[in-house]
Amino acid sequence: MRRMFFLLLVFAVLVISCSNSESVVVHEYVEDVDHSGFLKIYSSSKSVFLGTDDTLAPVSERPRMQVSFDYDFALGEHEVTQGEFRALMPKFVLPEGGDNLPVVGVTYFDAVLFANERSKKERLDTAYSYVSAHFDSTGSCTGLDALVFNPSVAAYRLPTEAEWVFAALPSWNPDDGWHNENSEFVRHGVCGKKKNALGLCDMAGNVMEWVNDWKGFFSDAVFTDYLGASDGGRLGERVVKGGYYGTSPANMNVISRGDVYTVLSSSRYPYVGFRLAYG
Repeated sequence: MRRMFFLLLVFAVLVISCSNSESVVVHEYVEDVDHSGFLKIYSSSKSVFLGTDDTLAPVSERPRMQVSFDYDFALGEHEVTQGEFRALMPKFVLPEGGDNLPVVGVTYFDAVLFANERSKKERLDTAYSYVSAHFDSTGSCTGLDALVFNPSVAAYRLPTEAEWVFAALPSWNPDDGWHNENSEFVRHGVCGKKKNALGLCDMAGNVMEWVNDWKGFFSDAVFTDYLGASDGGRLGERVVKGGYYGTSPANMNVISRGDVYTVLSSSRYPYVGFRLAYG
């Protein structure tokens, strides 16, 4: 018997400047009652721009590239908390702090394993497969041999950069988040600030977030269902998004793809966490 549920539908209008014209993208979402803590975002038949044509921007952030979607996806309302992470990854030694704080100090591999654990808990297939895993003395994963991401599996995973930007753009305003002018340079509990127009917390500030993509280069082209570059270049760099509690509002934007330090899959920083996607 099909479950009946209440849908909260919100429309947010975002004007995206194109080369010589403007187009209006209507962002819609509903509460995803099948996946606790997630919002279903209607991206199908819509598009988003990654990067910029600003010649002063880092080479990894240009040129501006258009990404179209042929699918919808769900995104966590907030960053994964320490309490949520501890429940599925009990061997991991977490930083001090309450359960409602966003988890930090996790590698890309830790985020991948957490996504798989939530999928398994709900008796779903997993989006990531690998041959073997390597851990340090704190229980953090430092490597996953032969790691493969399968985007066709309906499972929990990290969002793609395109998904993250699409969800972050409506009503983007770093002044509404935790930043270096109001945070006292510490993490704060999730959803302590105003949500964005899609009902998402802390897209700007609090902690930076892993996304699924390698940090490759953009092209002056249009891509559909873009999953990121095929590799992270010579260093194997990954993408993090959103700024954190130590970033100034003026320096928070949806274009930035990294940190002041090189970000690898095995990197751990006390201000980088993640949120999950589903689909």
